[in-house]
Amino acid sequence: DGKNAMLQHSHDFEELGIPHLFDPGQAMTLFNGEELRTFIRQADWIVLNDYEYSLLQERTGLDGQAIAEQVEALIVTRGAEGSTLYARGEEHRIKAVPADSIQDPTGCGDAYRAGLIHAIENDLDMVTGCRIGSLMGSIKIAHQGPQNHAPSPDEIRQRFQAAFGYGF
Repeated sequence: DGKNAMLQHSHDFEELGIPHLFDPGQAMTLFNGEELRTFIRQADWIVLNDYEYSLLQERTGLDGQAIAEQVEALIVTRGAEGSTLYARGEEHRIKAVPADSIQDPTGCGDAYRAGLIHAIENDLDMVTGCRIGSLMGSIKIAHQGPQNHAPSPDEIRQRFQAAFGYGF
């Protein structure tokens, strides 16, 4: 979406009481500090990569703790280094699931978010959601193209069990 549409959607979600995730992605550079502080206030969850996280802190003048205190969860993805979940005053390091091969990183962030959103939609805890996201990113990077991977639900569950030692 464009800048104005993103601002409007976030406003509308808040007005209507619809929980939402703020994921600025490539649009991050379009917003000033005041606009970003508004997104933080309106969102329930925030997901950013490490570059976007640094930019969010710089533009808002808020540190990570101040941002995390305003949302249910703040998730920072860090590529092969995994991700960090800040929620309820706690910090959780989520390991990256080793990929079968490295083919194409395009779409890995989207795959991560799909796993996280699946967990939110199914009332799973946020650590499990971030772990599903990590797994989905691992599956995606082993395939060329942004959406050319199609793991079955059984494959996802089996790979999750192998990676994390429990099921969902």
